[in-house]
Amino acid sequence: MQDNSLKKEILRIGTVKFLNAKPLDYGFFYPEGNILNHYKFKIYEDVPSILIKYLKEKQIDIGLISSIEALRNENQINFYPHLGICSQKNVQSIFYITKKNYKKPVKRIYLDQSSRSSNELLKILYYFYFKELPEFIIEKPQNILNKINDNSAGLIIGDPAINLYLNPNSFYLKDLAEWWYELTQLPFVFAVWAFPKELNINLKIFEESYRIGKKSIDKIIIRYSFPRDFSYQYLTKNLYYEMGEKELKSLQLYKSFLMELDLF
Repeated sequence: MQDNSLKKEILRIGTVKFLNAKPLDYGFFYPEGNILNHYKFKIYEDVPSILIKYLKEKQIDIGLISSIEALRNENQINFYPHLGICSQKNVQSIFYITKKNYKKPVKRIYLDQSSRSSNELLKILYYFYFKELPEFIIEKPQNILNKINDNSAGLIIGDPAINLYLNPNSFYLKDLAEWWYELTQLPFVFAVWAFPKELNINLKIFEESYRIGKKSIDKIIIRYSFPRDFSYQYLTKNLYYEMGEKELKSLQLYKSFLMELDLF
């Protein structure tokens, strides 16, 4: 007779496919230590806007989702408040993109369909800067640059935004983390680990996965085609992952701005 007590629980993890998420999720791909070895992990990689759909439809148990979705769905899901994808000033992978200086208003902005936190963040930043809002159009990231002209701007996130940063051509890029810091003097939290309120898990799995990822930065970097020096700075300087009082304050301020502008 098989001993069912030896079976490991399977956790379905939804994580972001971009470089910025790898220090957080690395341990789920390469588990070690007693805590992670209690589970088997089935990993799904996608963009944040899809992961919240999977989480709400119970196709995954845990998702690294846009911070705005953790706030919007706080009645149904919890988020782990000690870890997230954060940036103090310059994230270098989330950009408002114009043909000219960003200080000139435009008639429309094409928003990256991969994102939700960043899209709504841009609306806040734009409104507080210009005291008005243009037309917003959701678009596939690969189409956005071709639509930008003197009257139109765009937003791109993640690895495509890094490629643009490394090869900006004739575009002007405004870093959204920098813009948020200019407005609030606070860092911004772009994504958090979230899970249904009824899910009973050992929350230390998030810390263990990050512990493994933090010591594996060199292994993470070689899996991506970006220049090594850029990738190392990006994962260790531009981004950070441990959340505390400032980050939670920033999330609440973000929520209050969303409600003020009827974006929540």
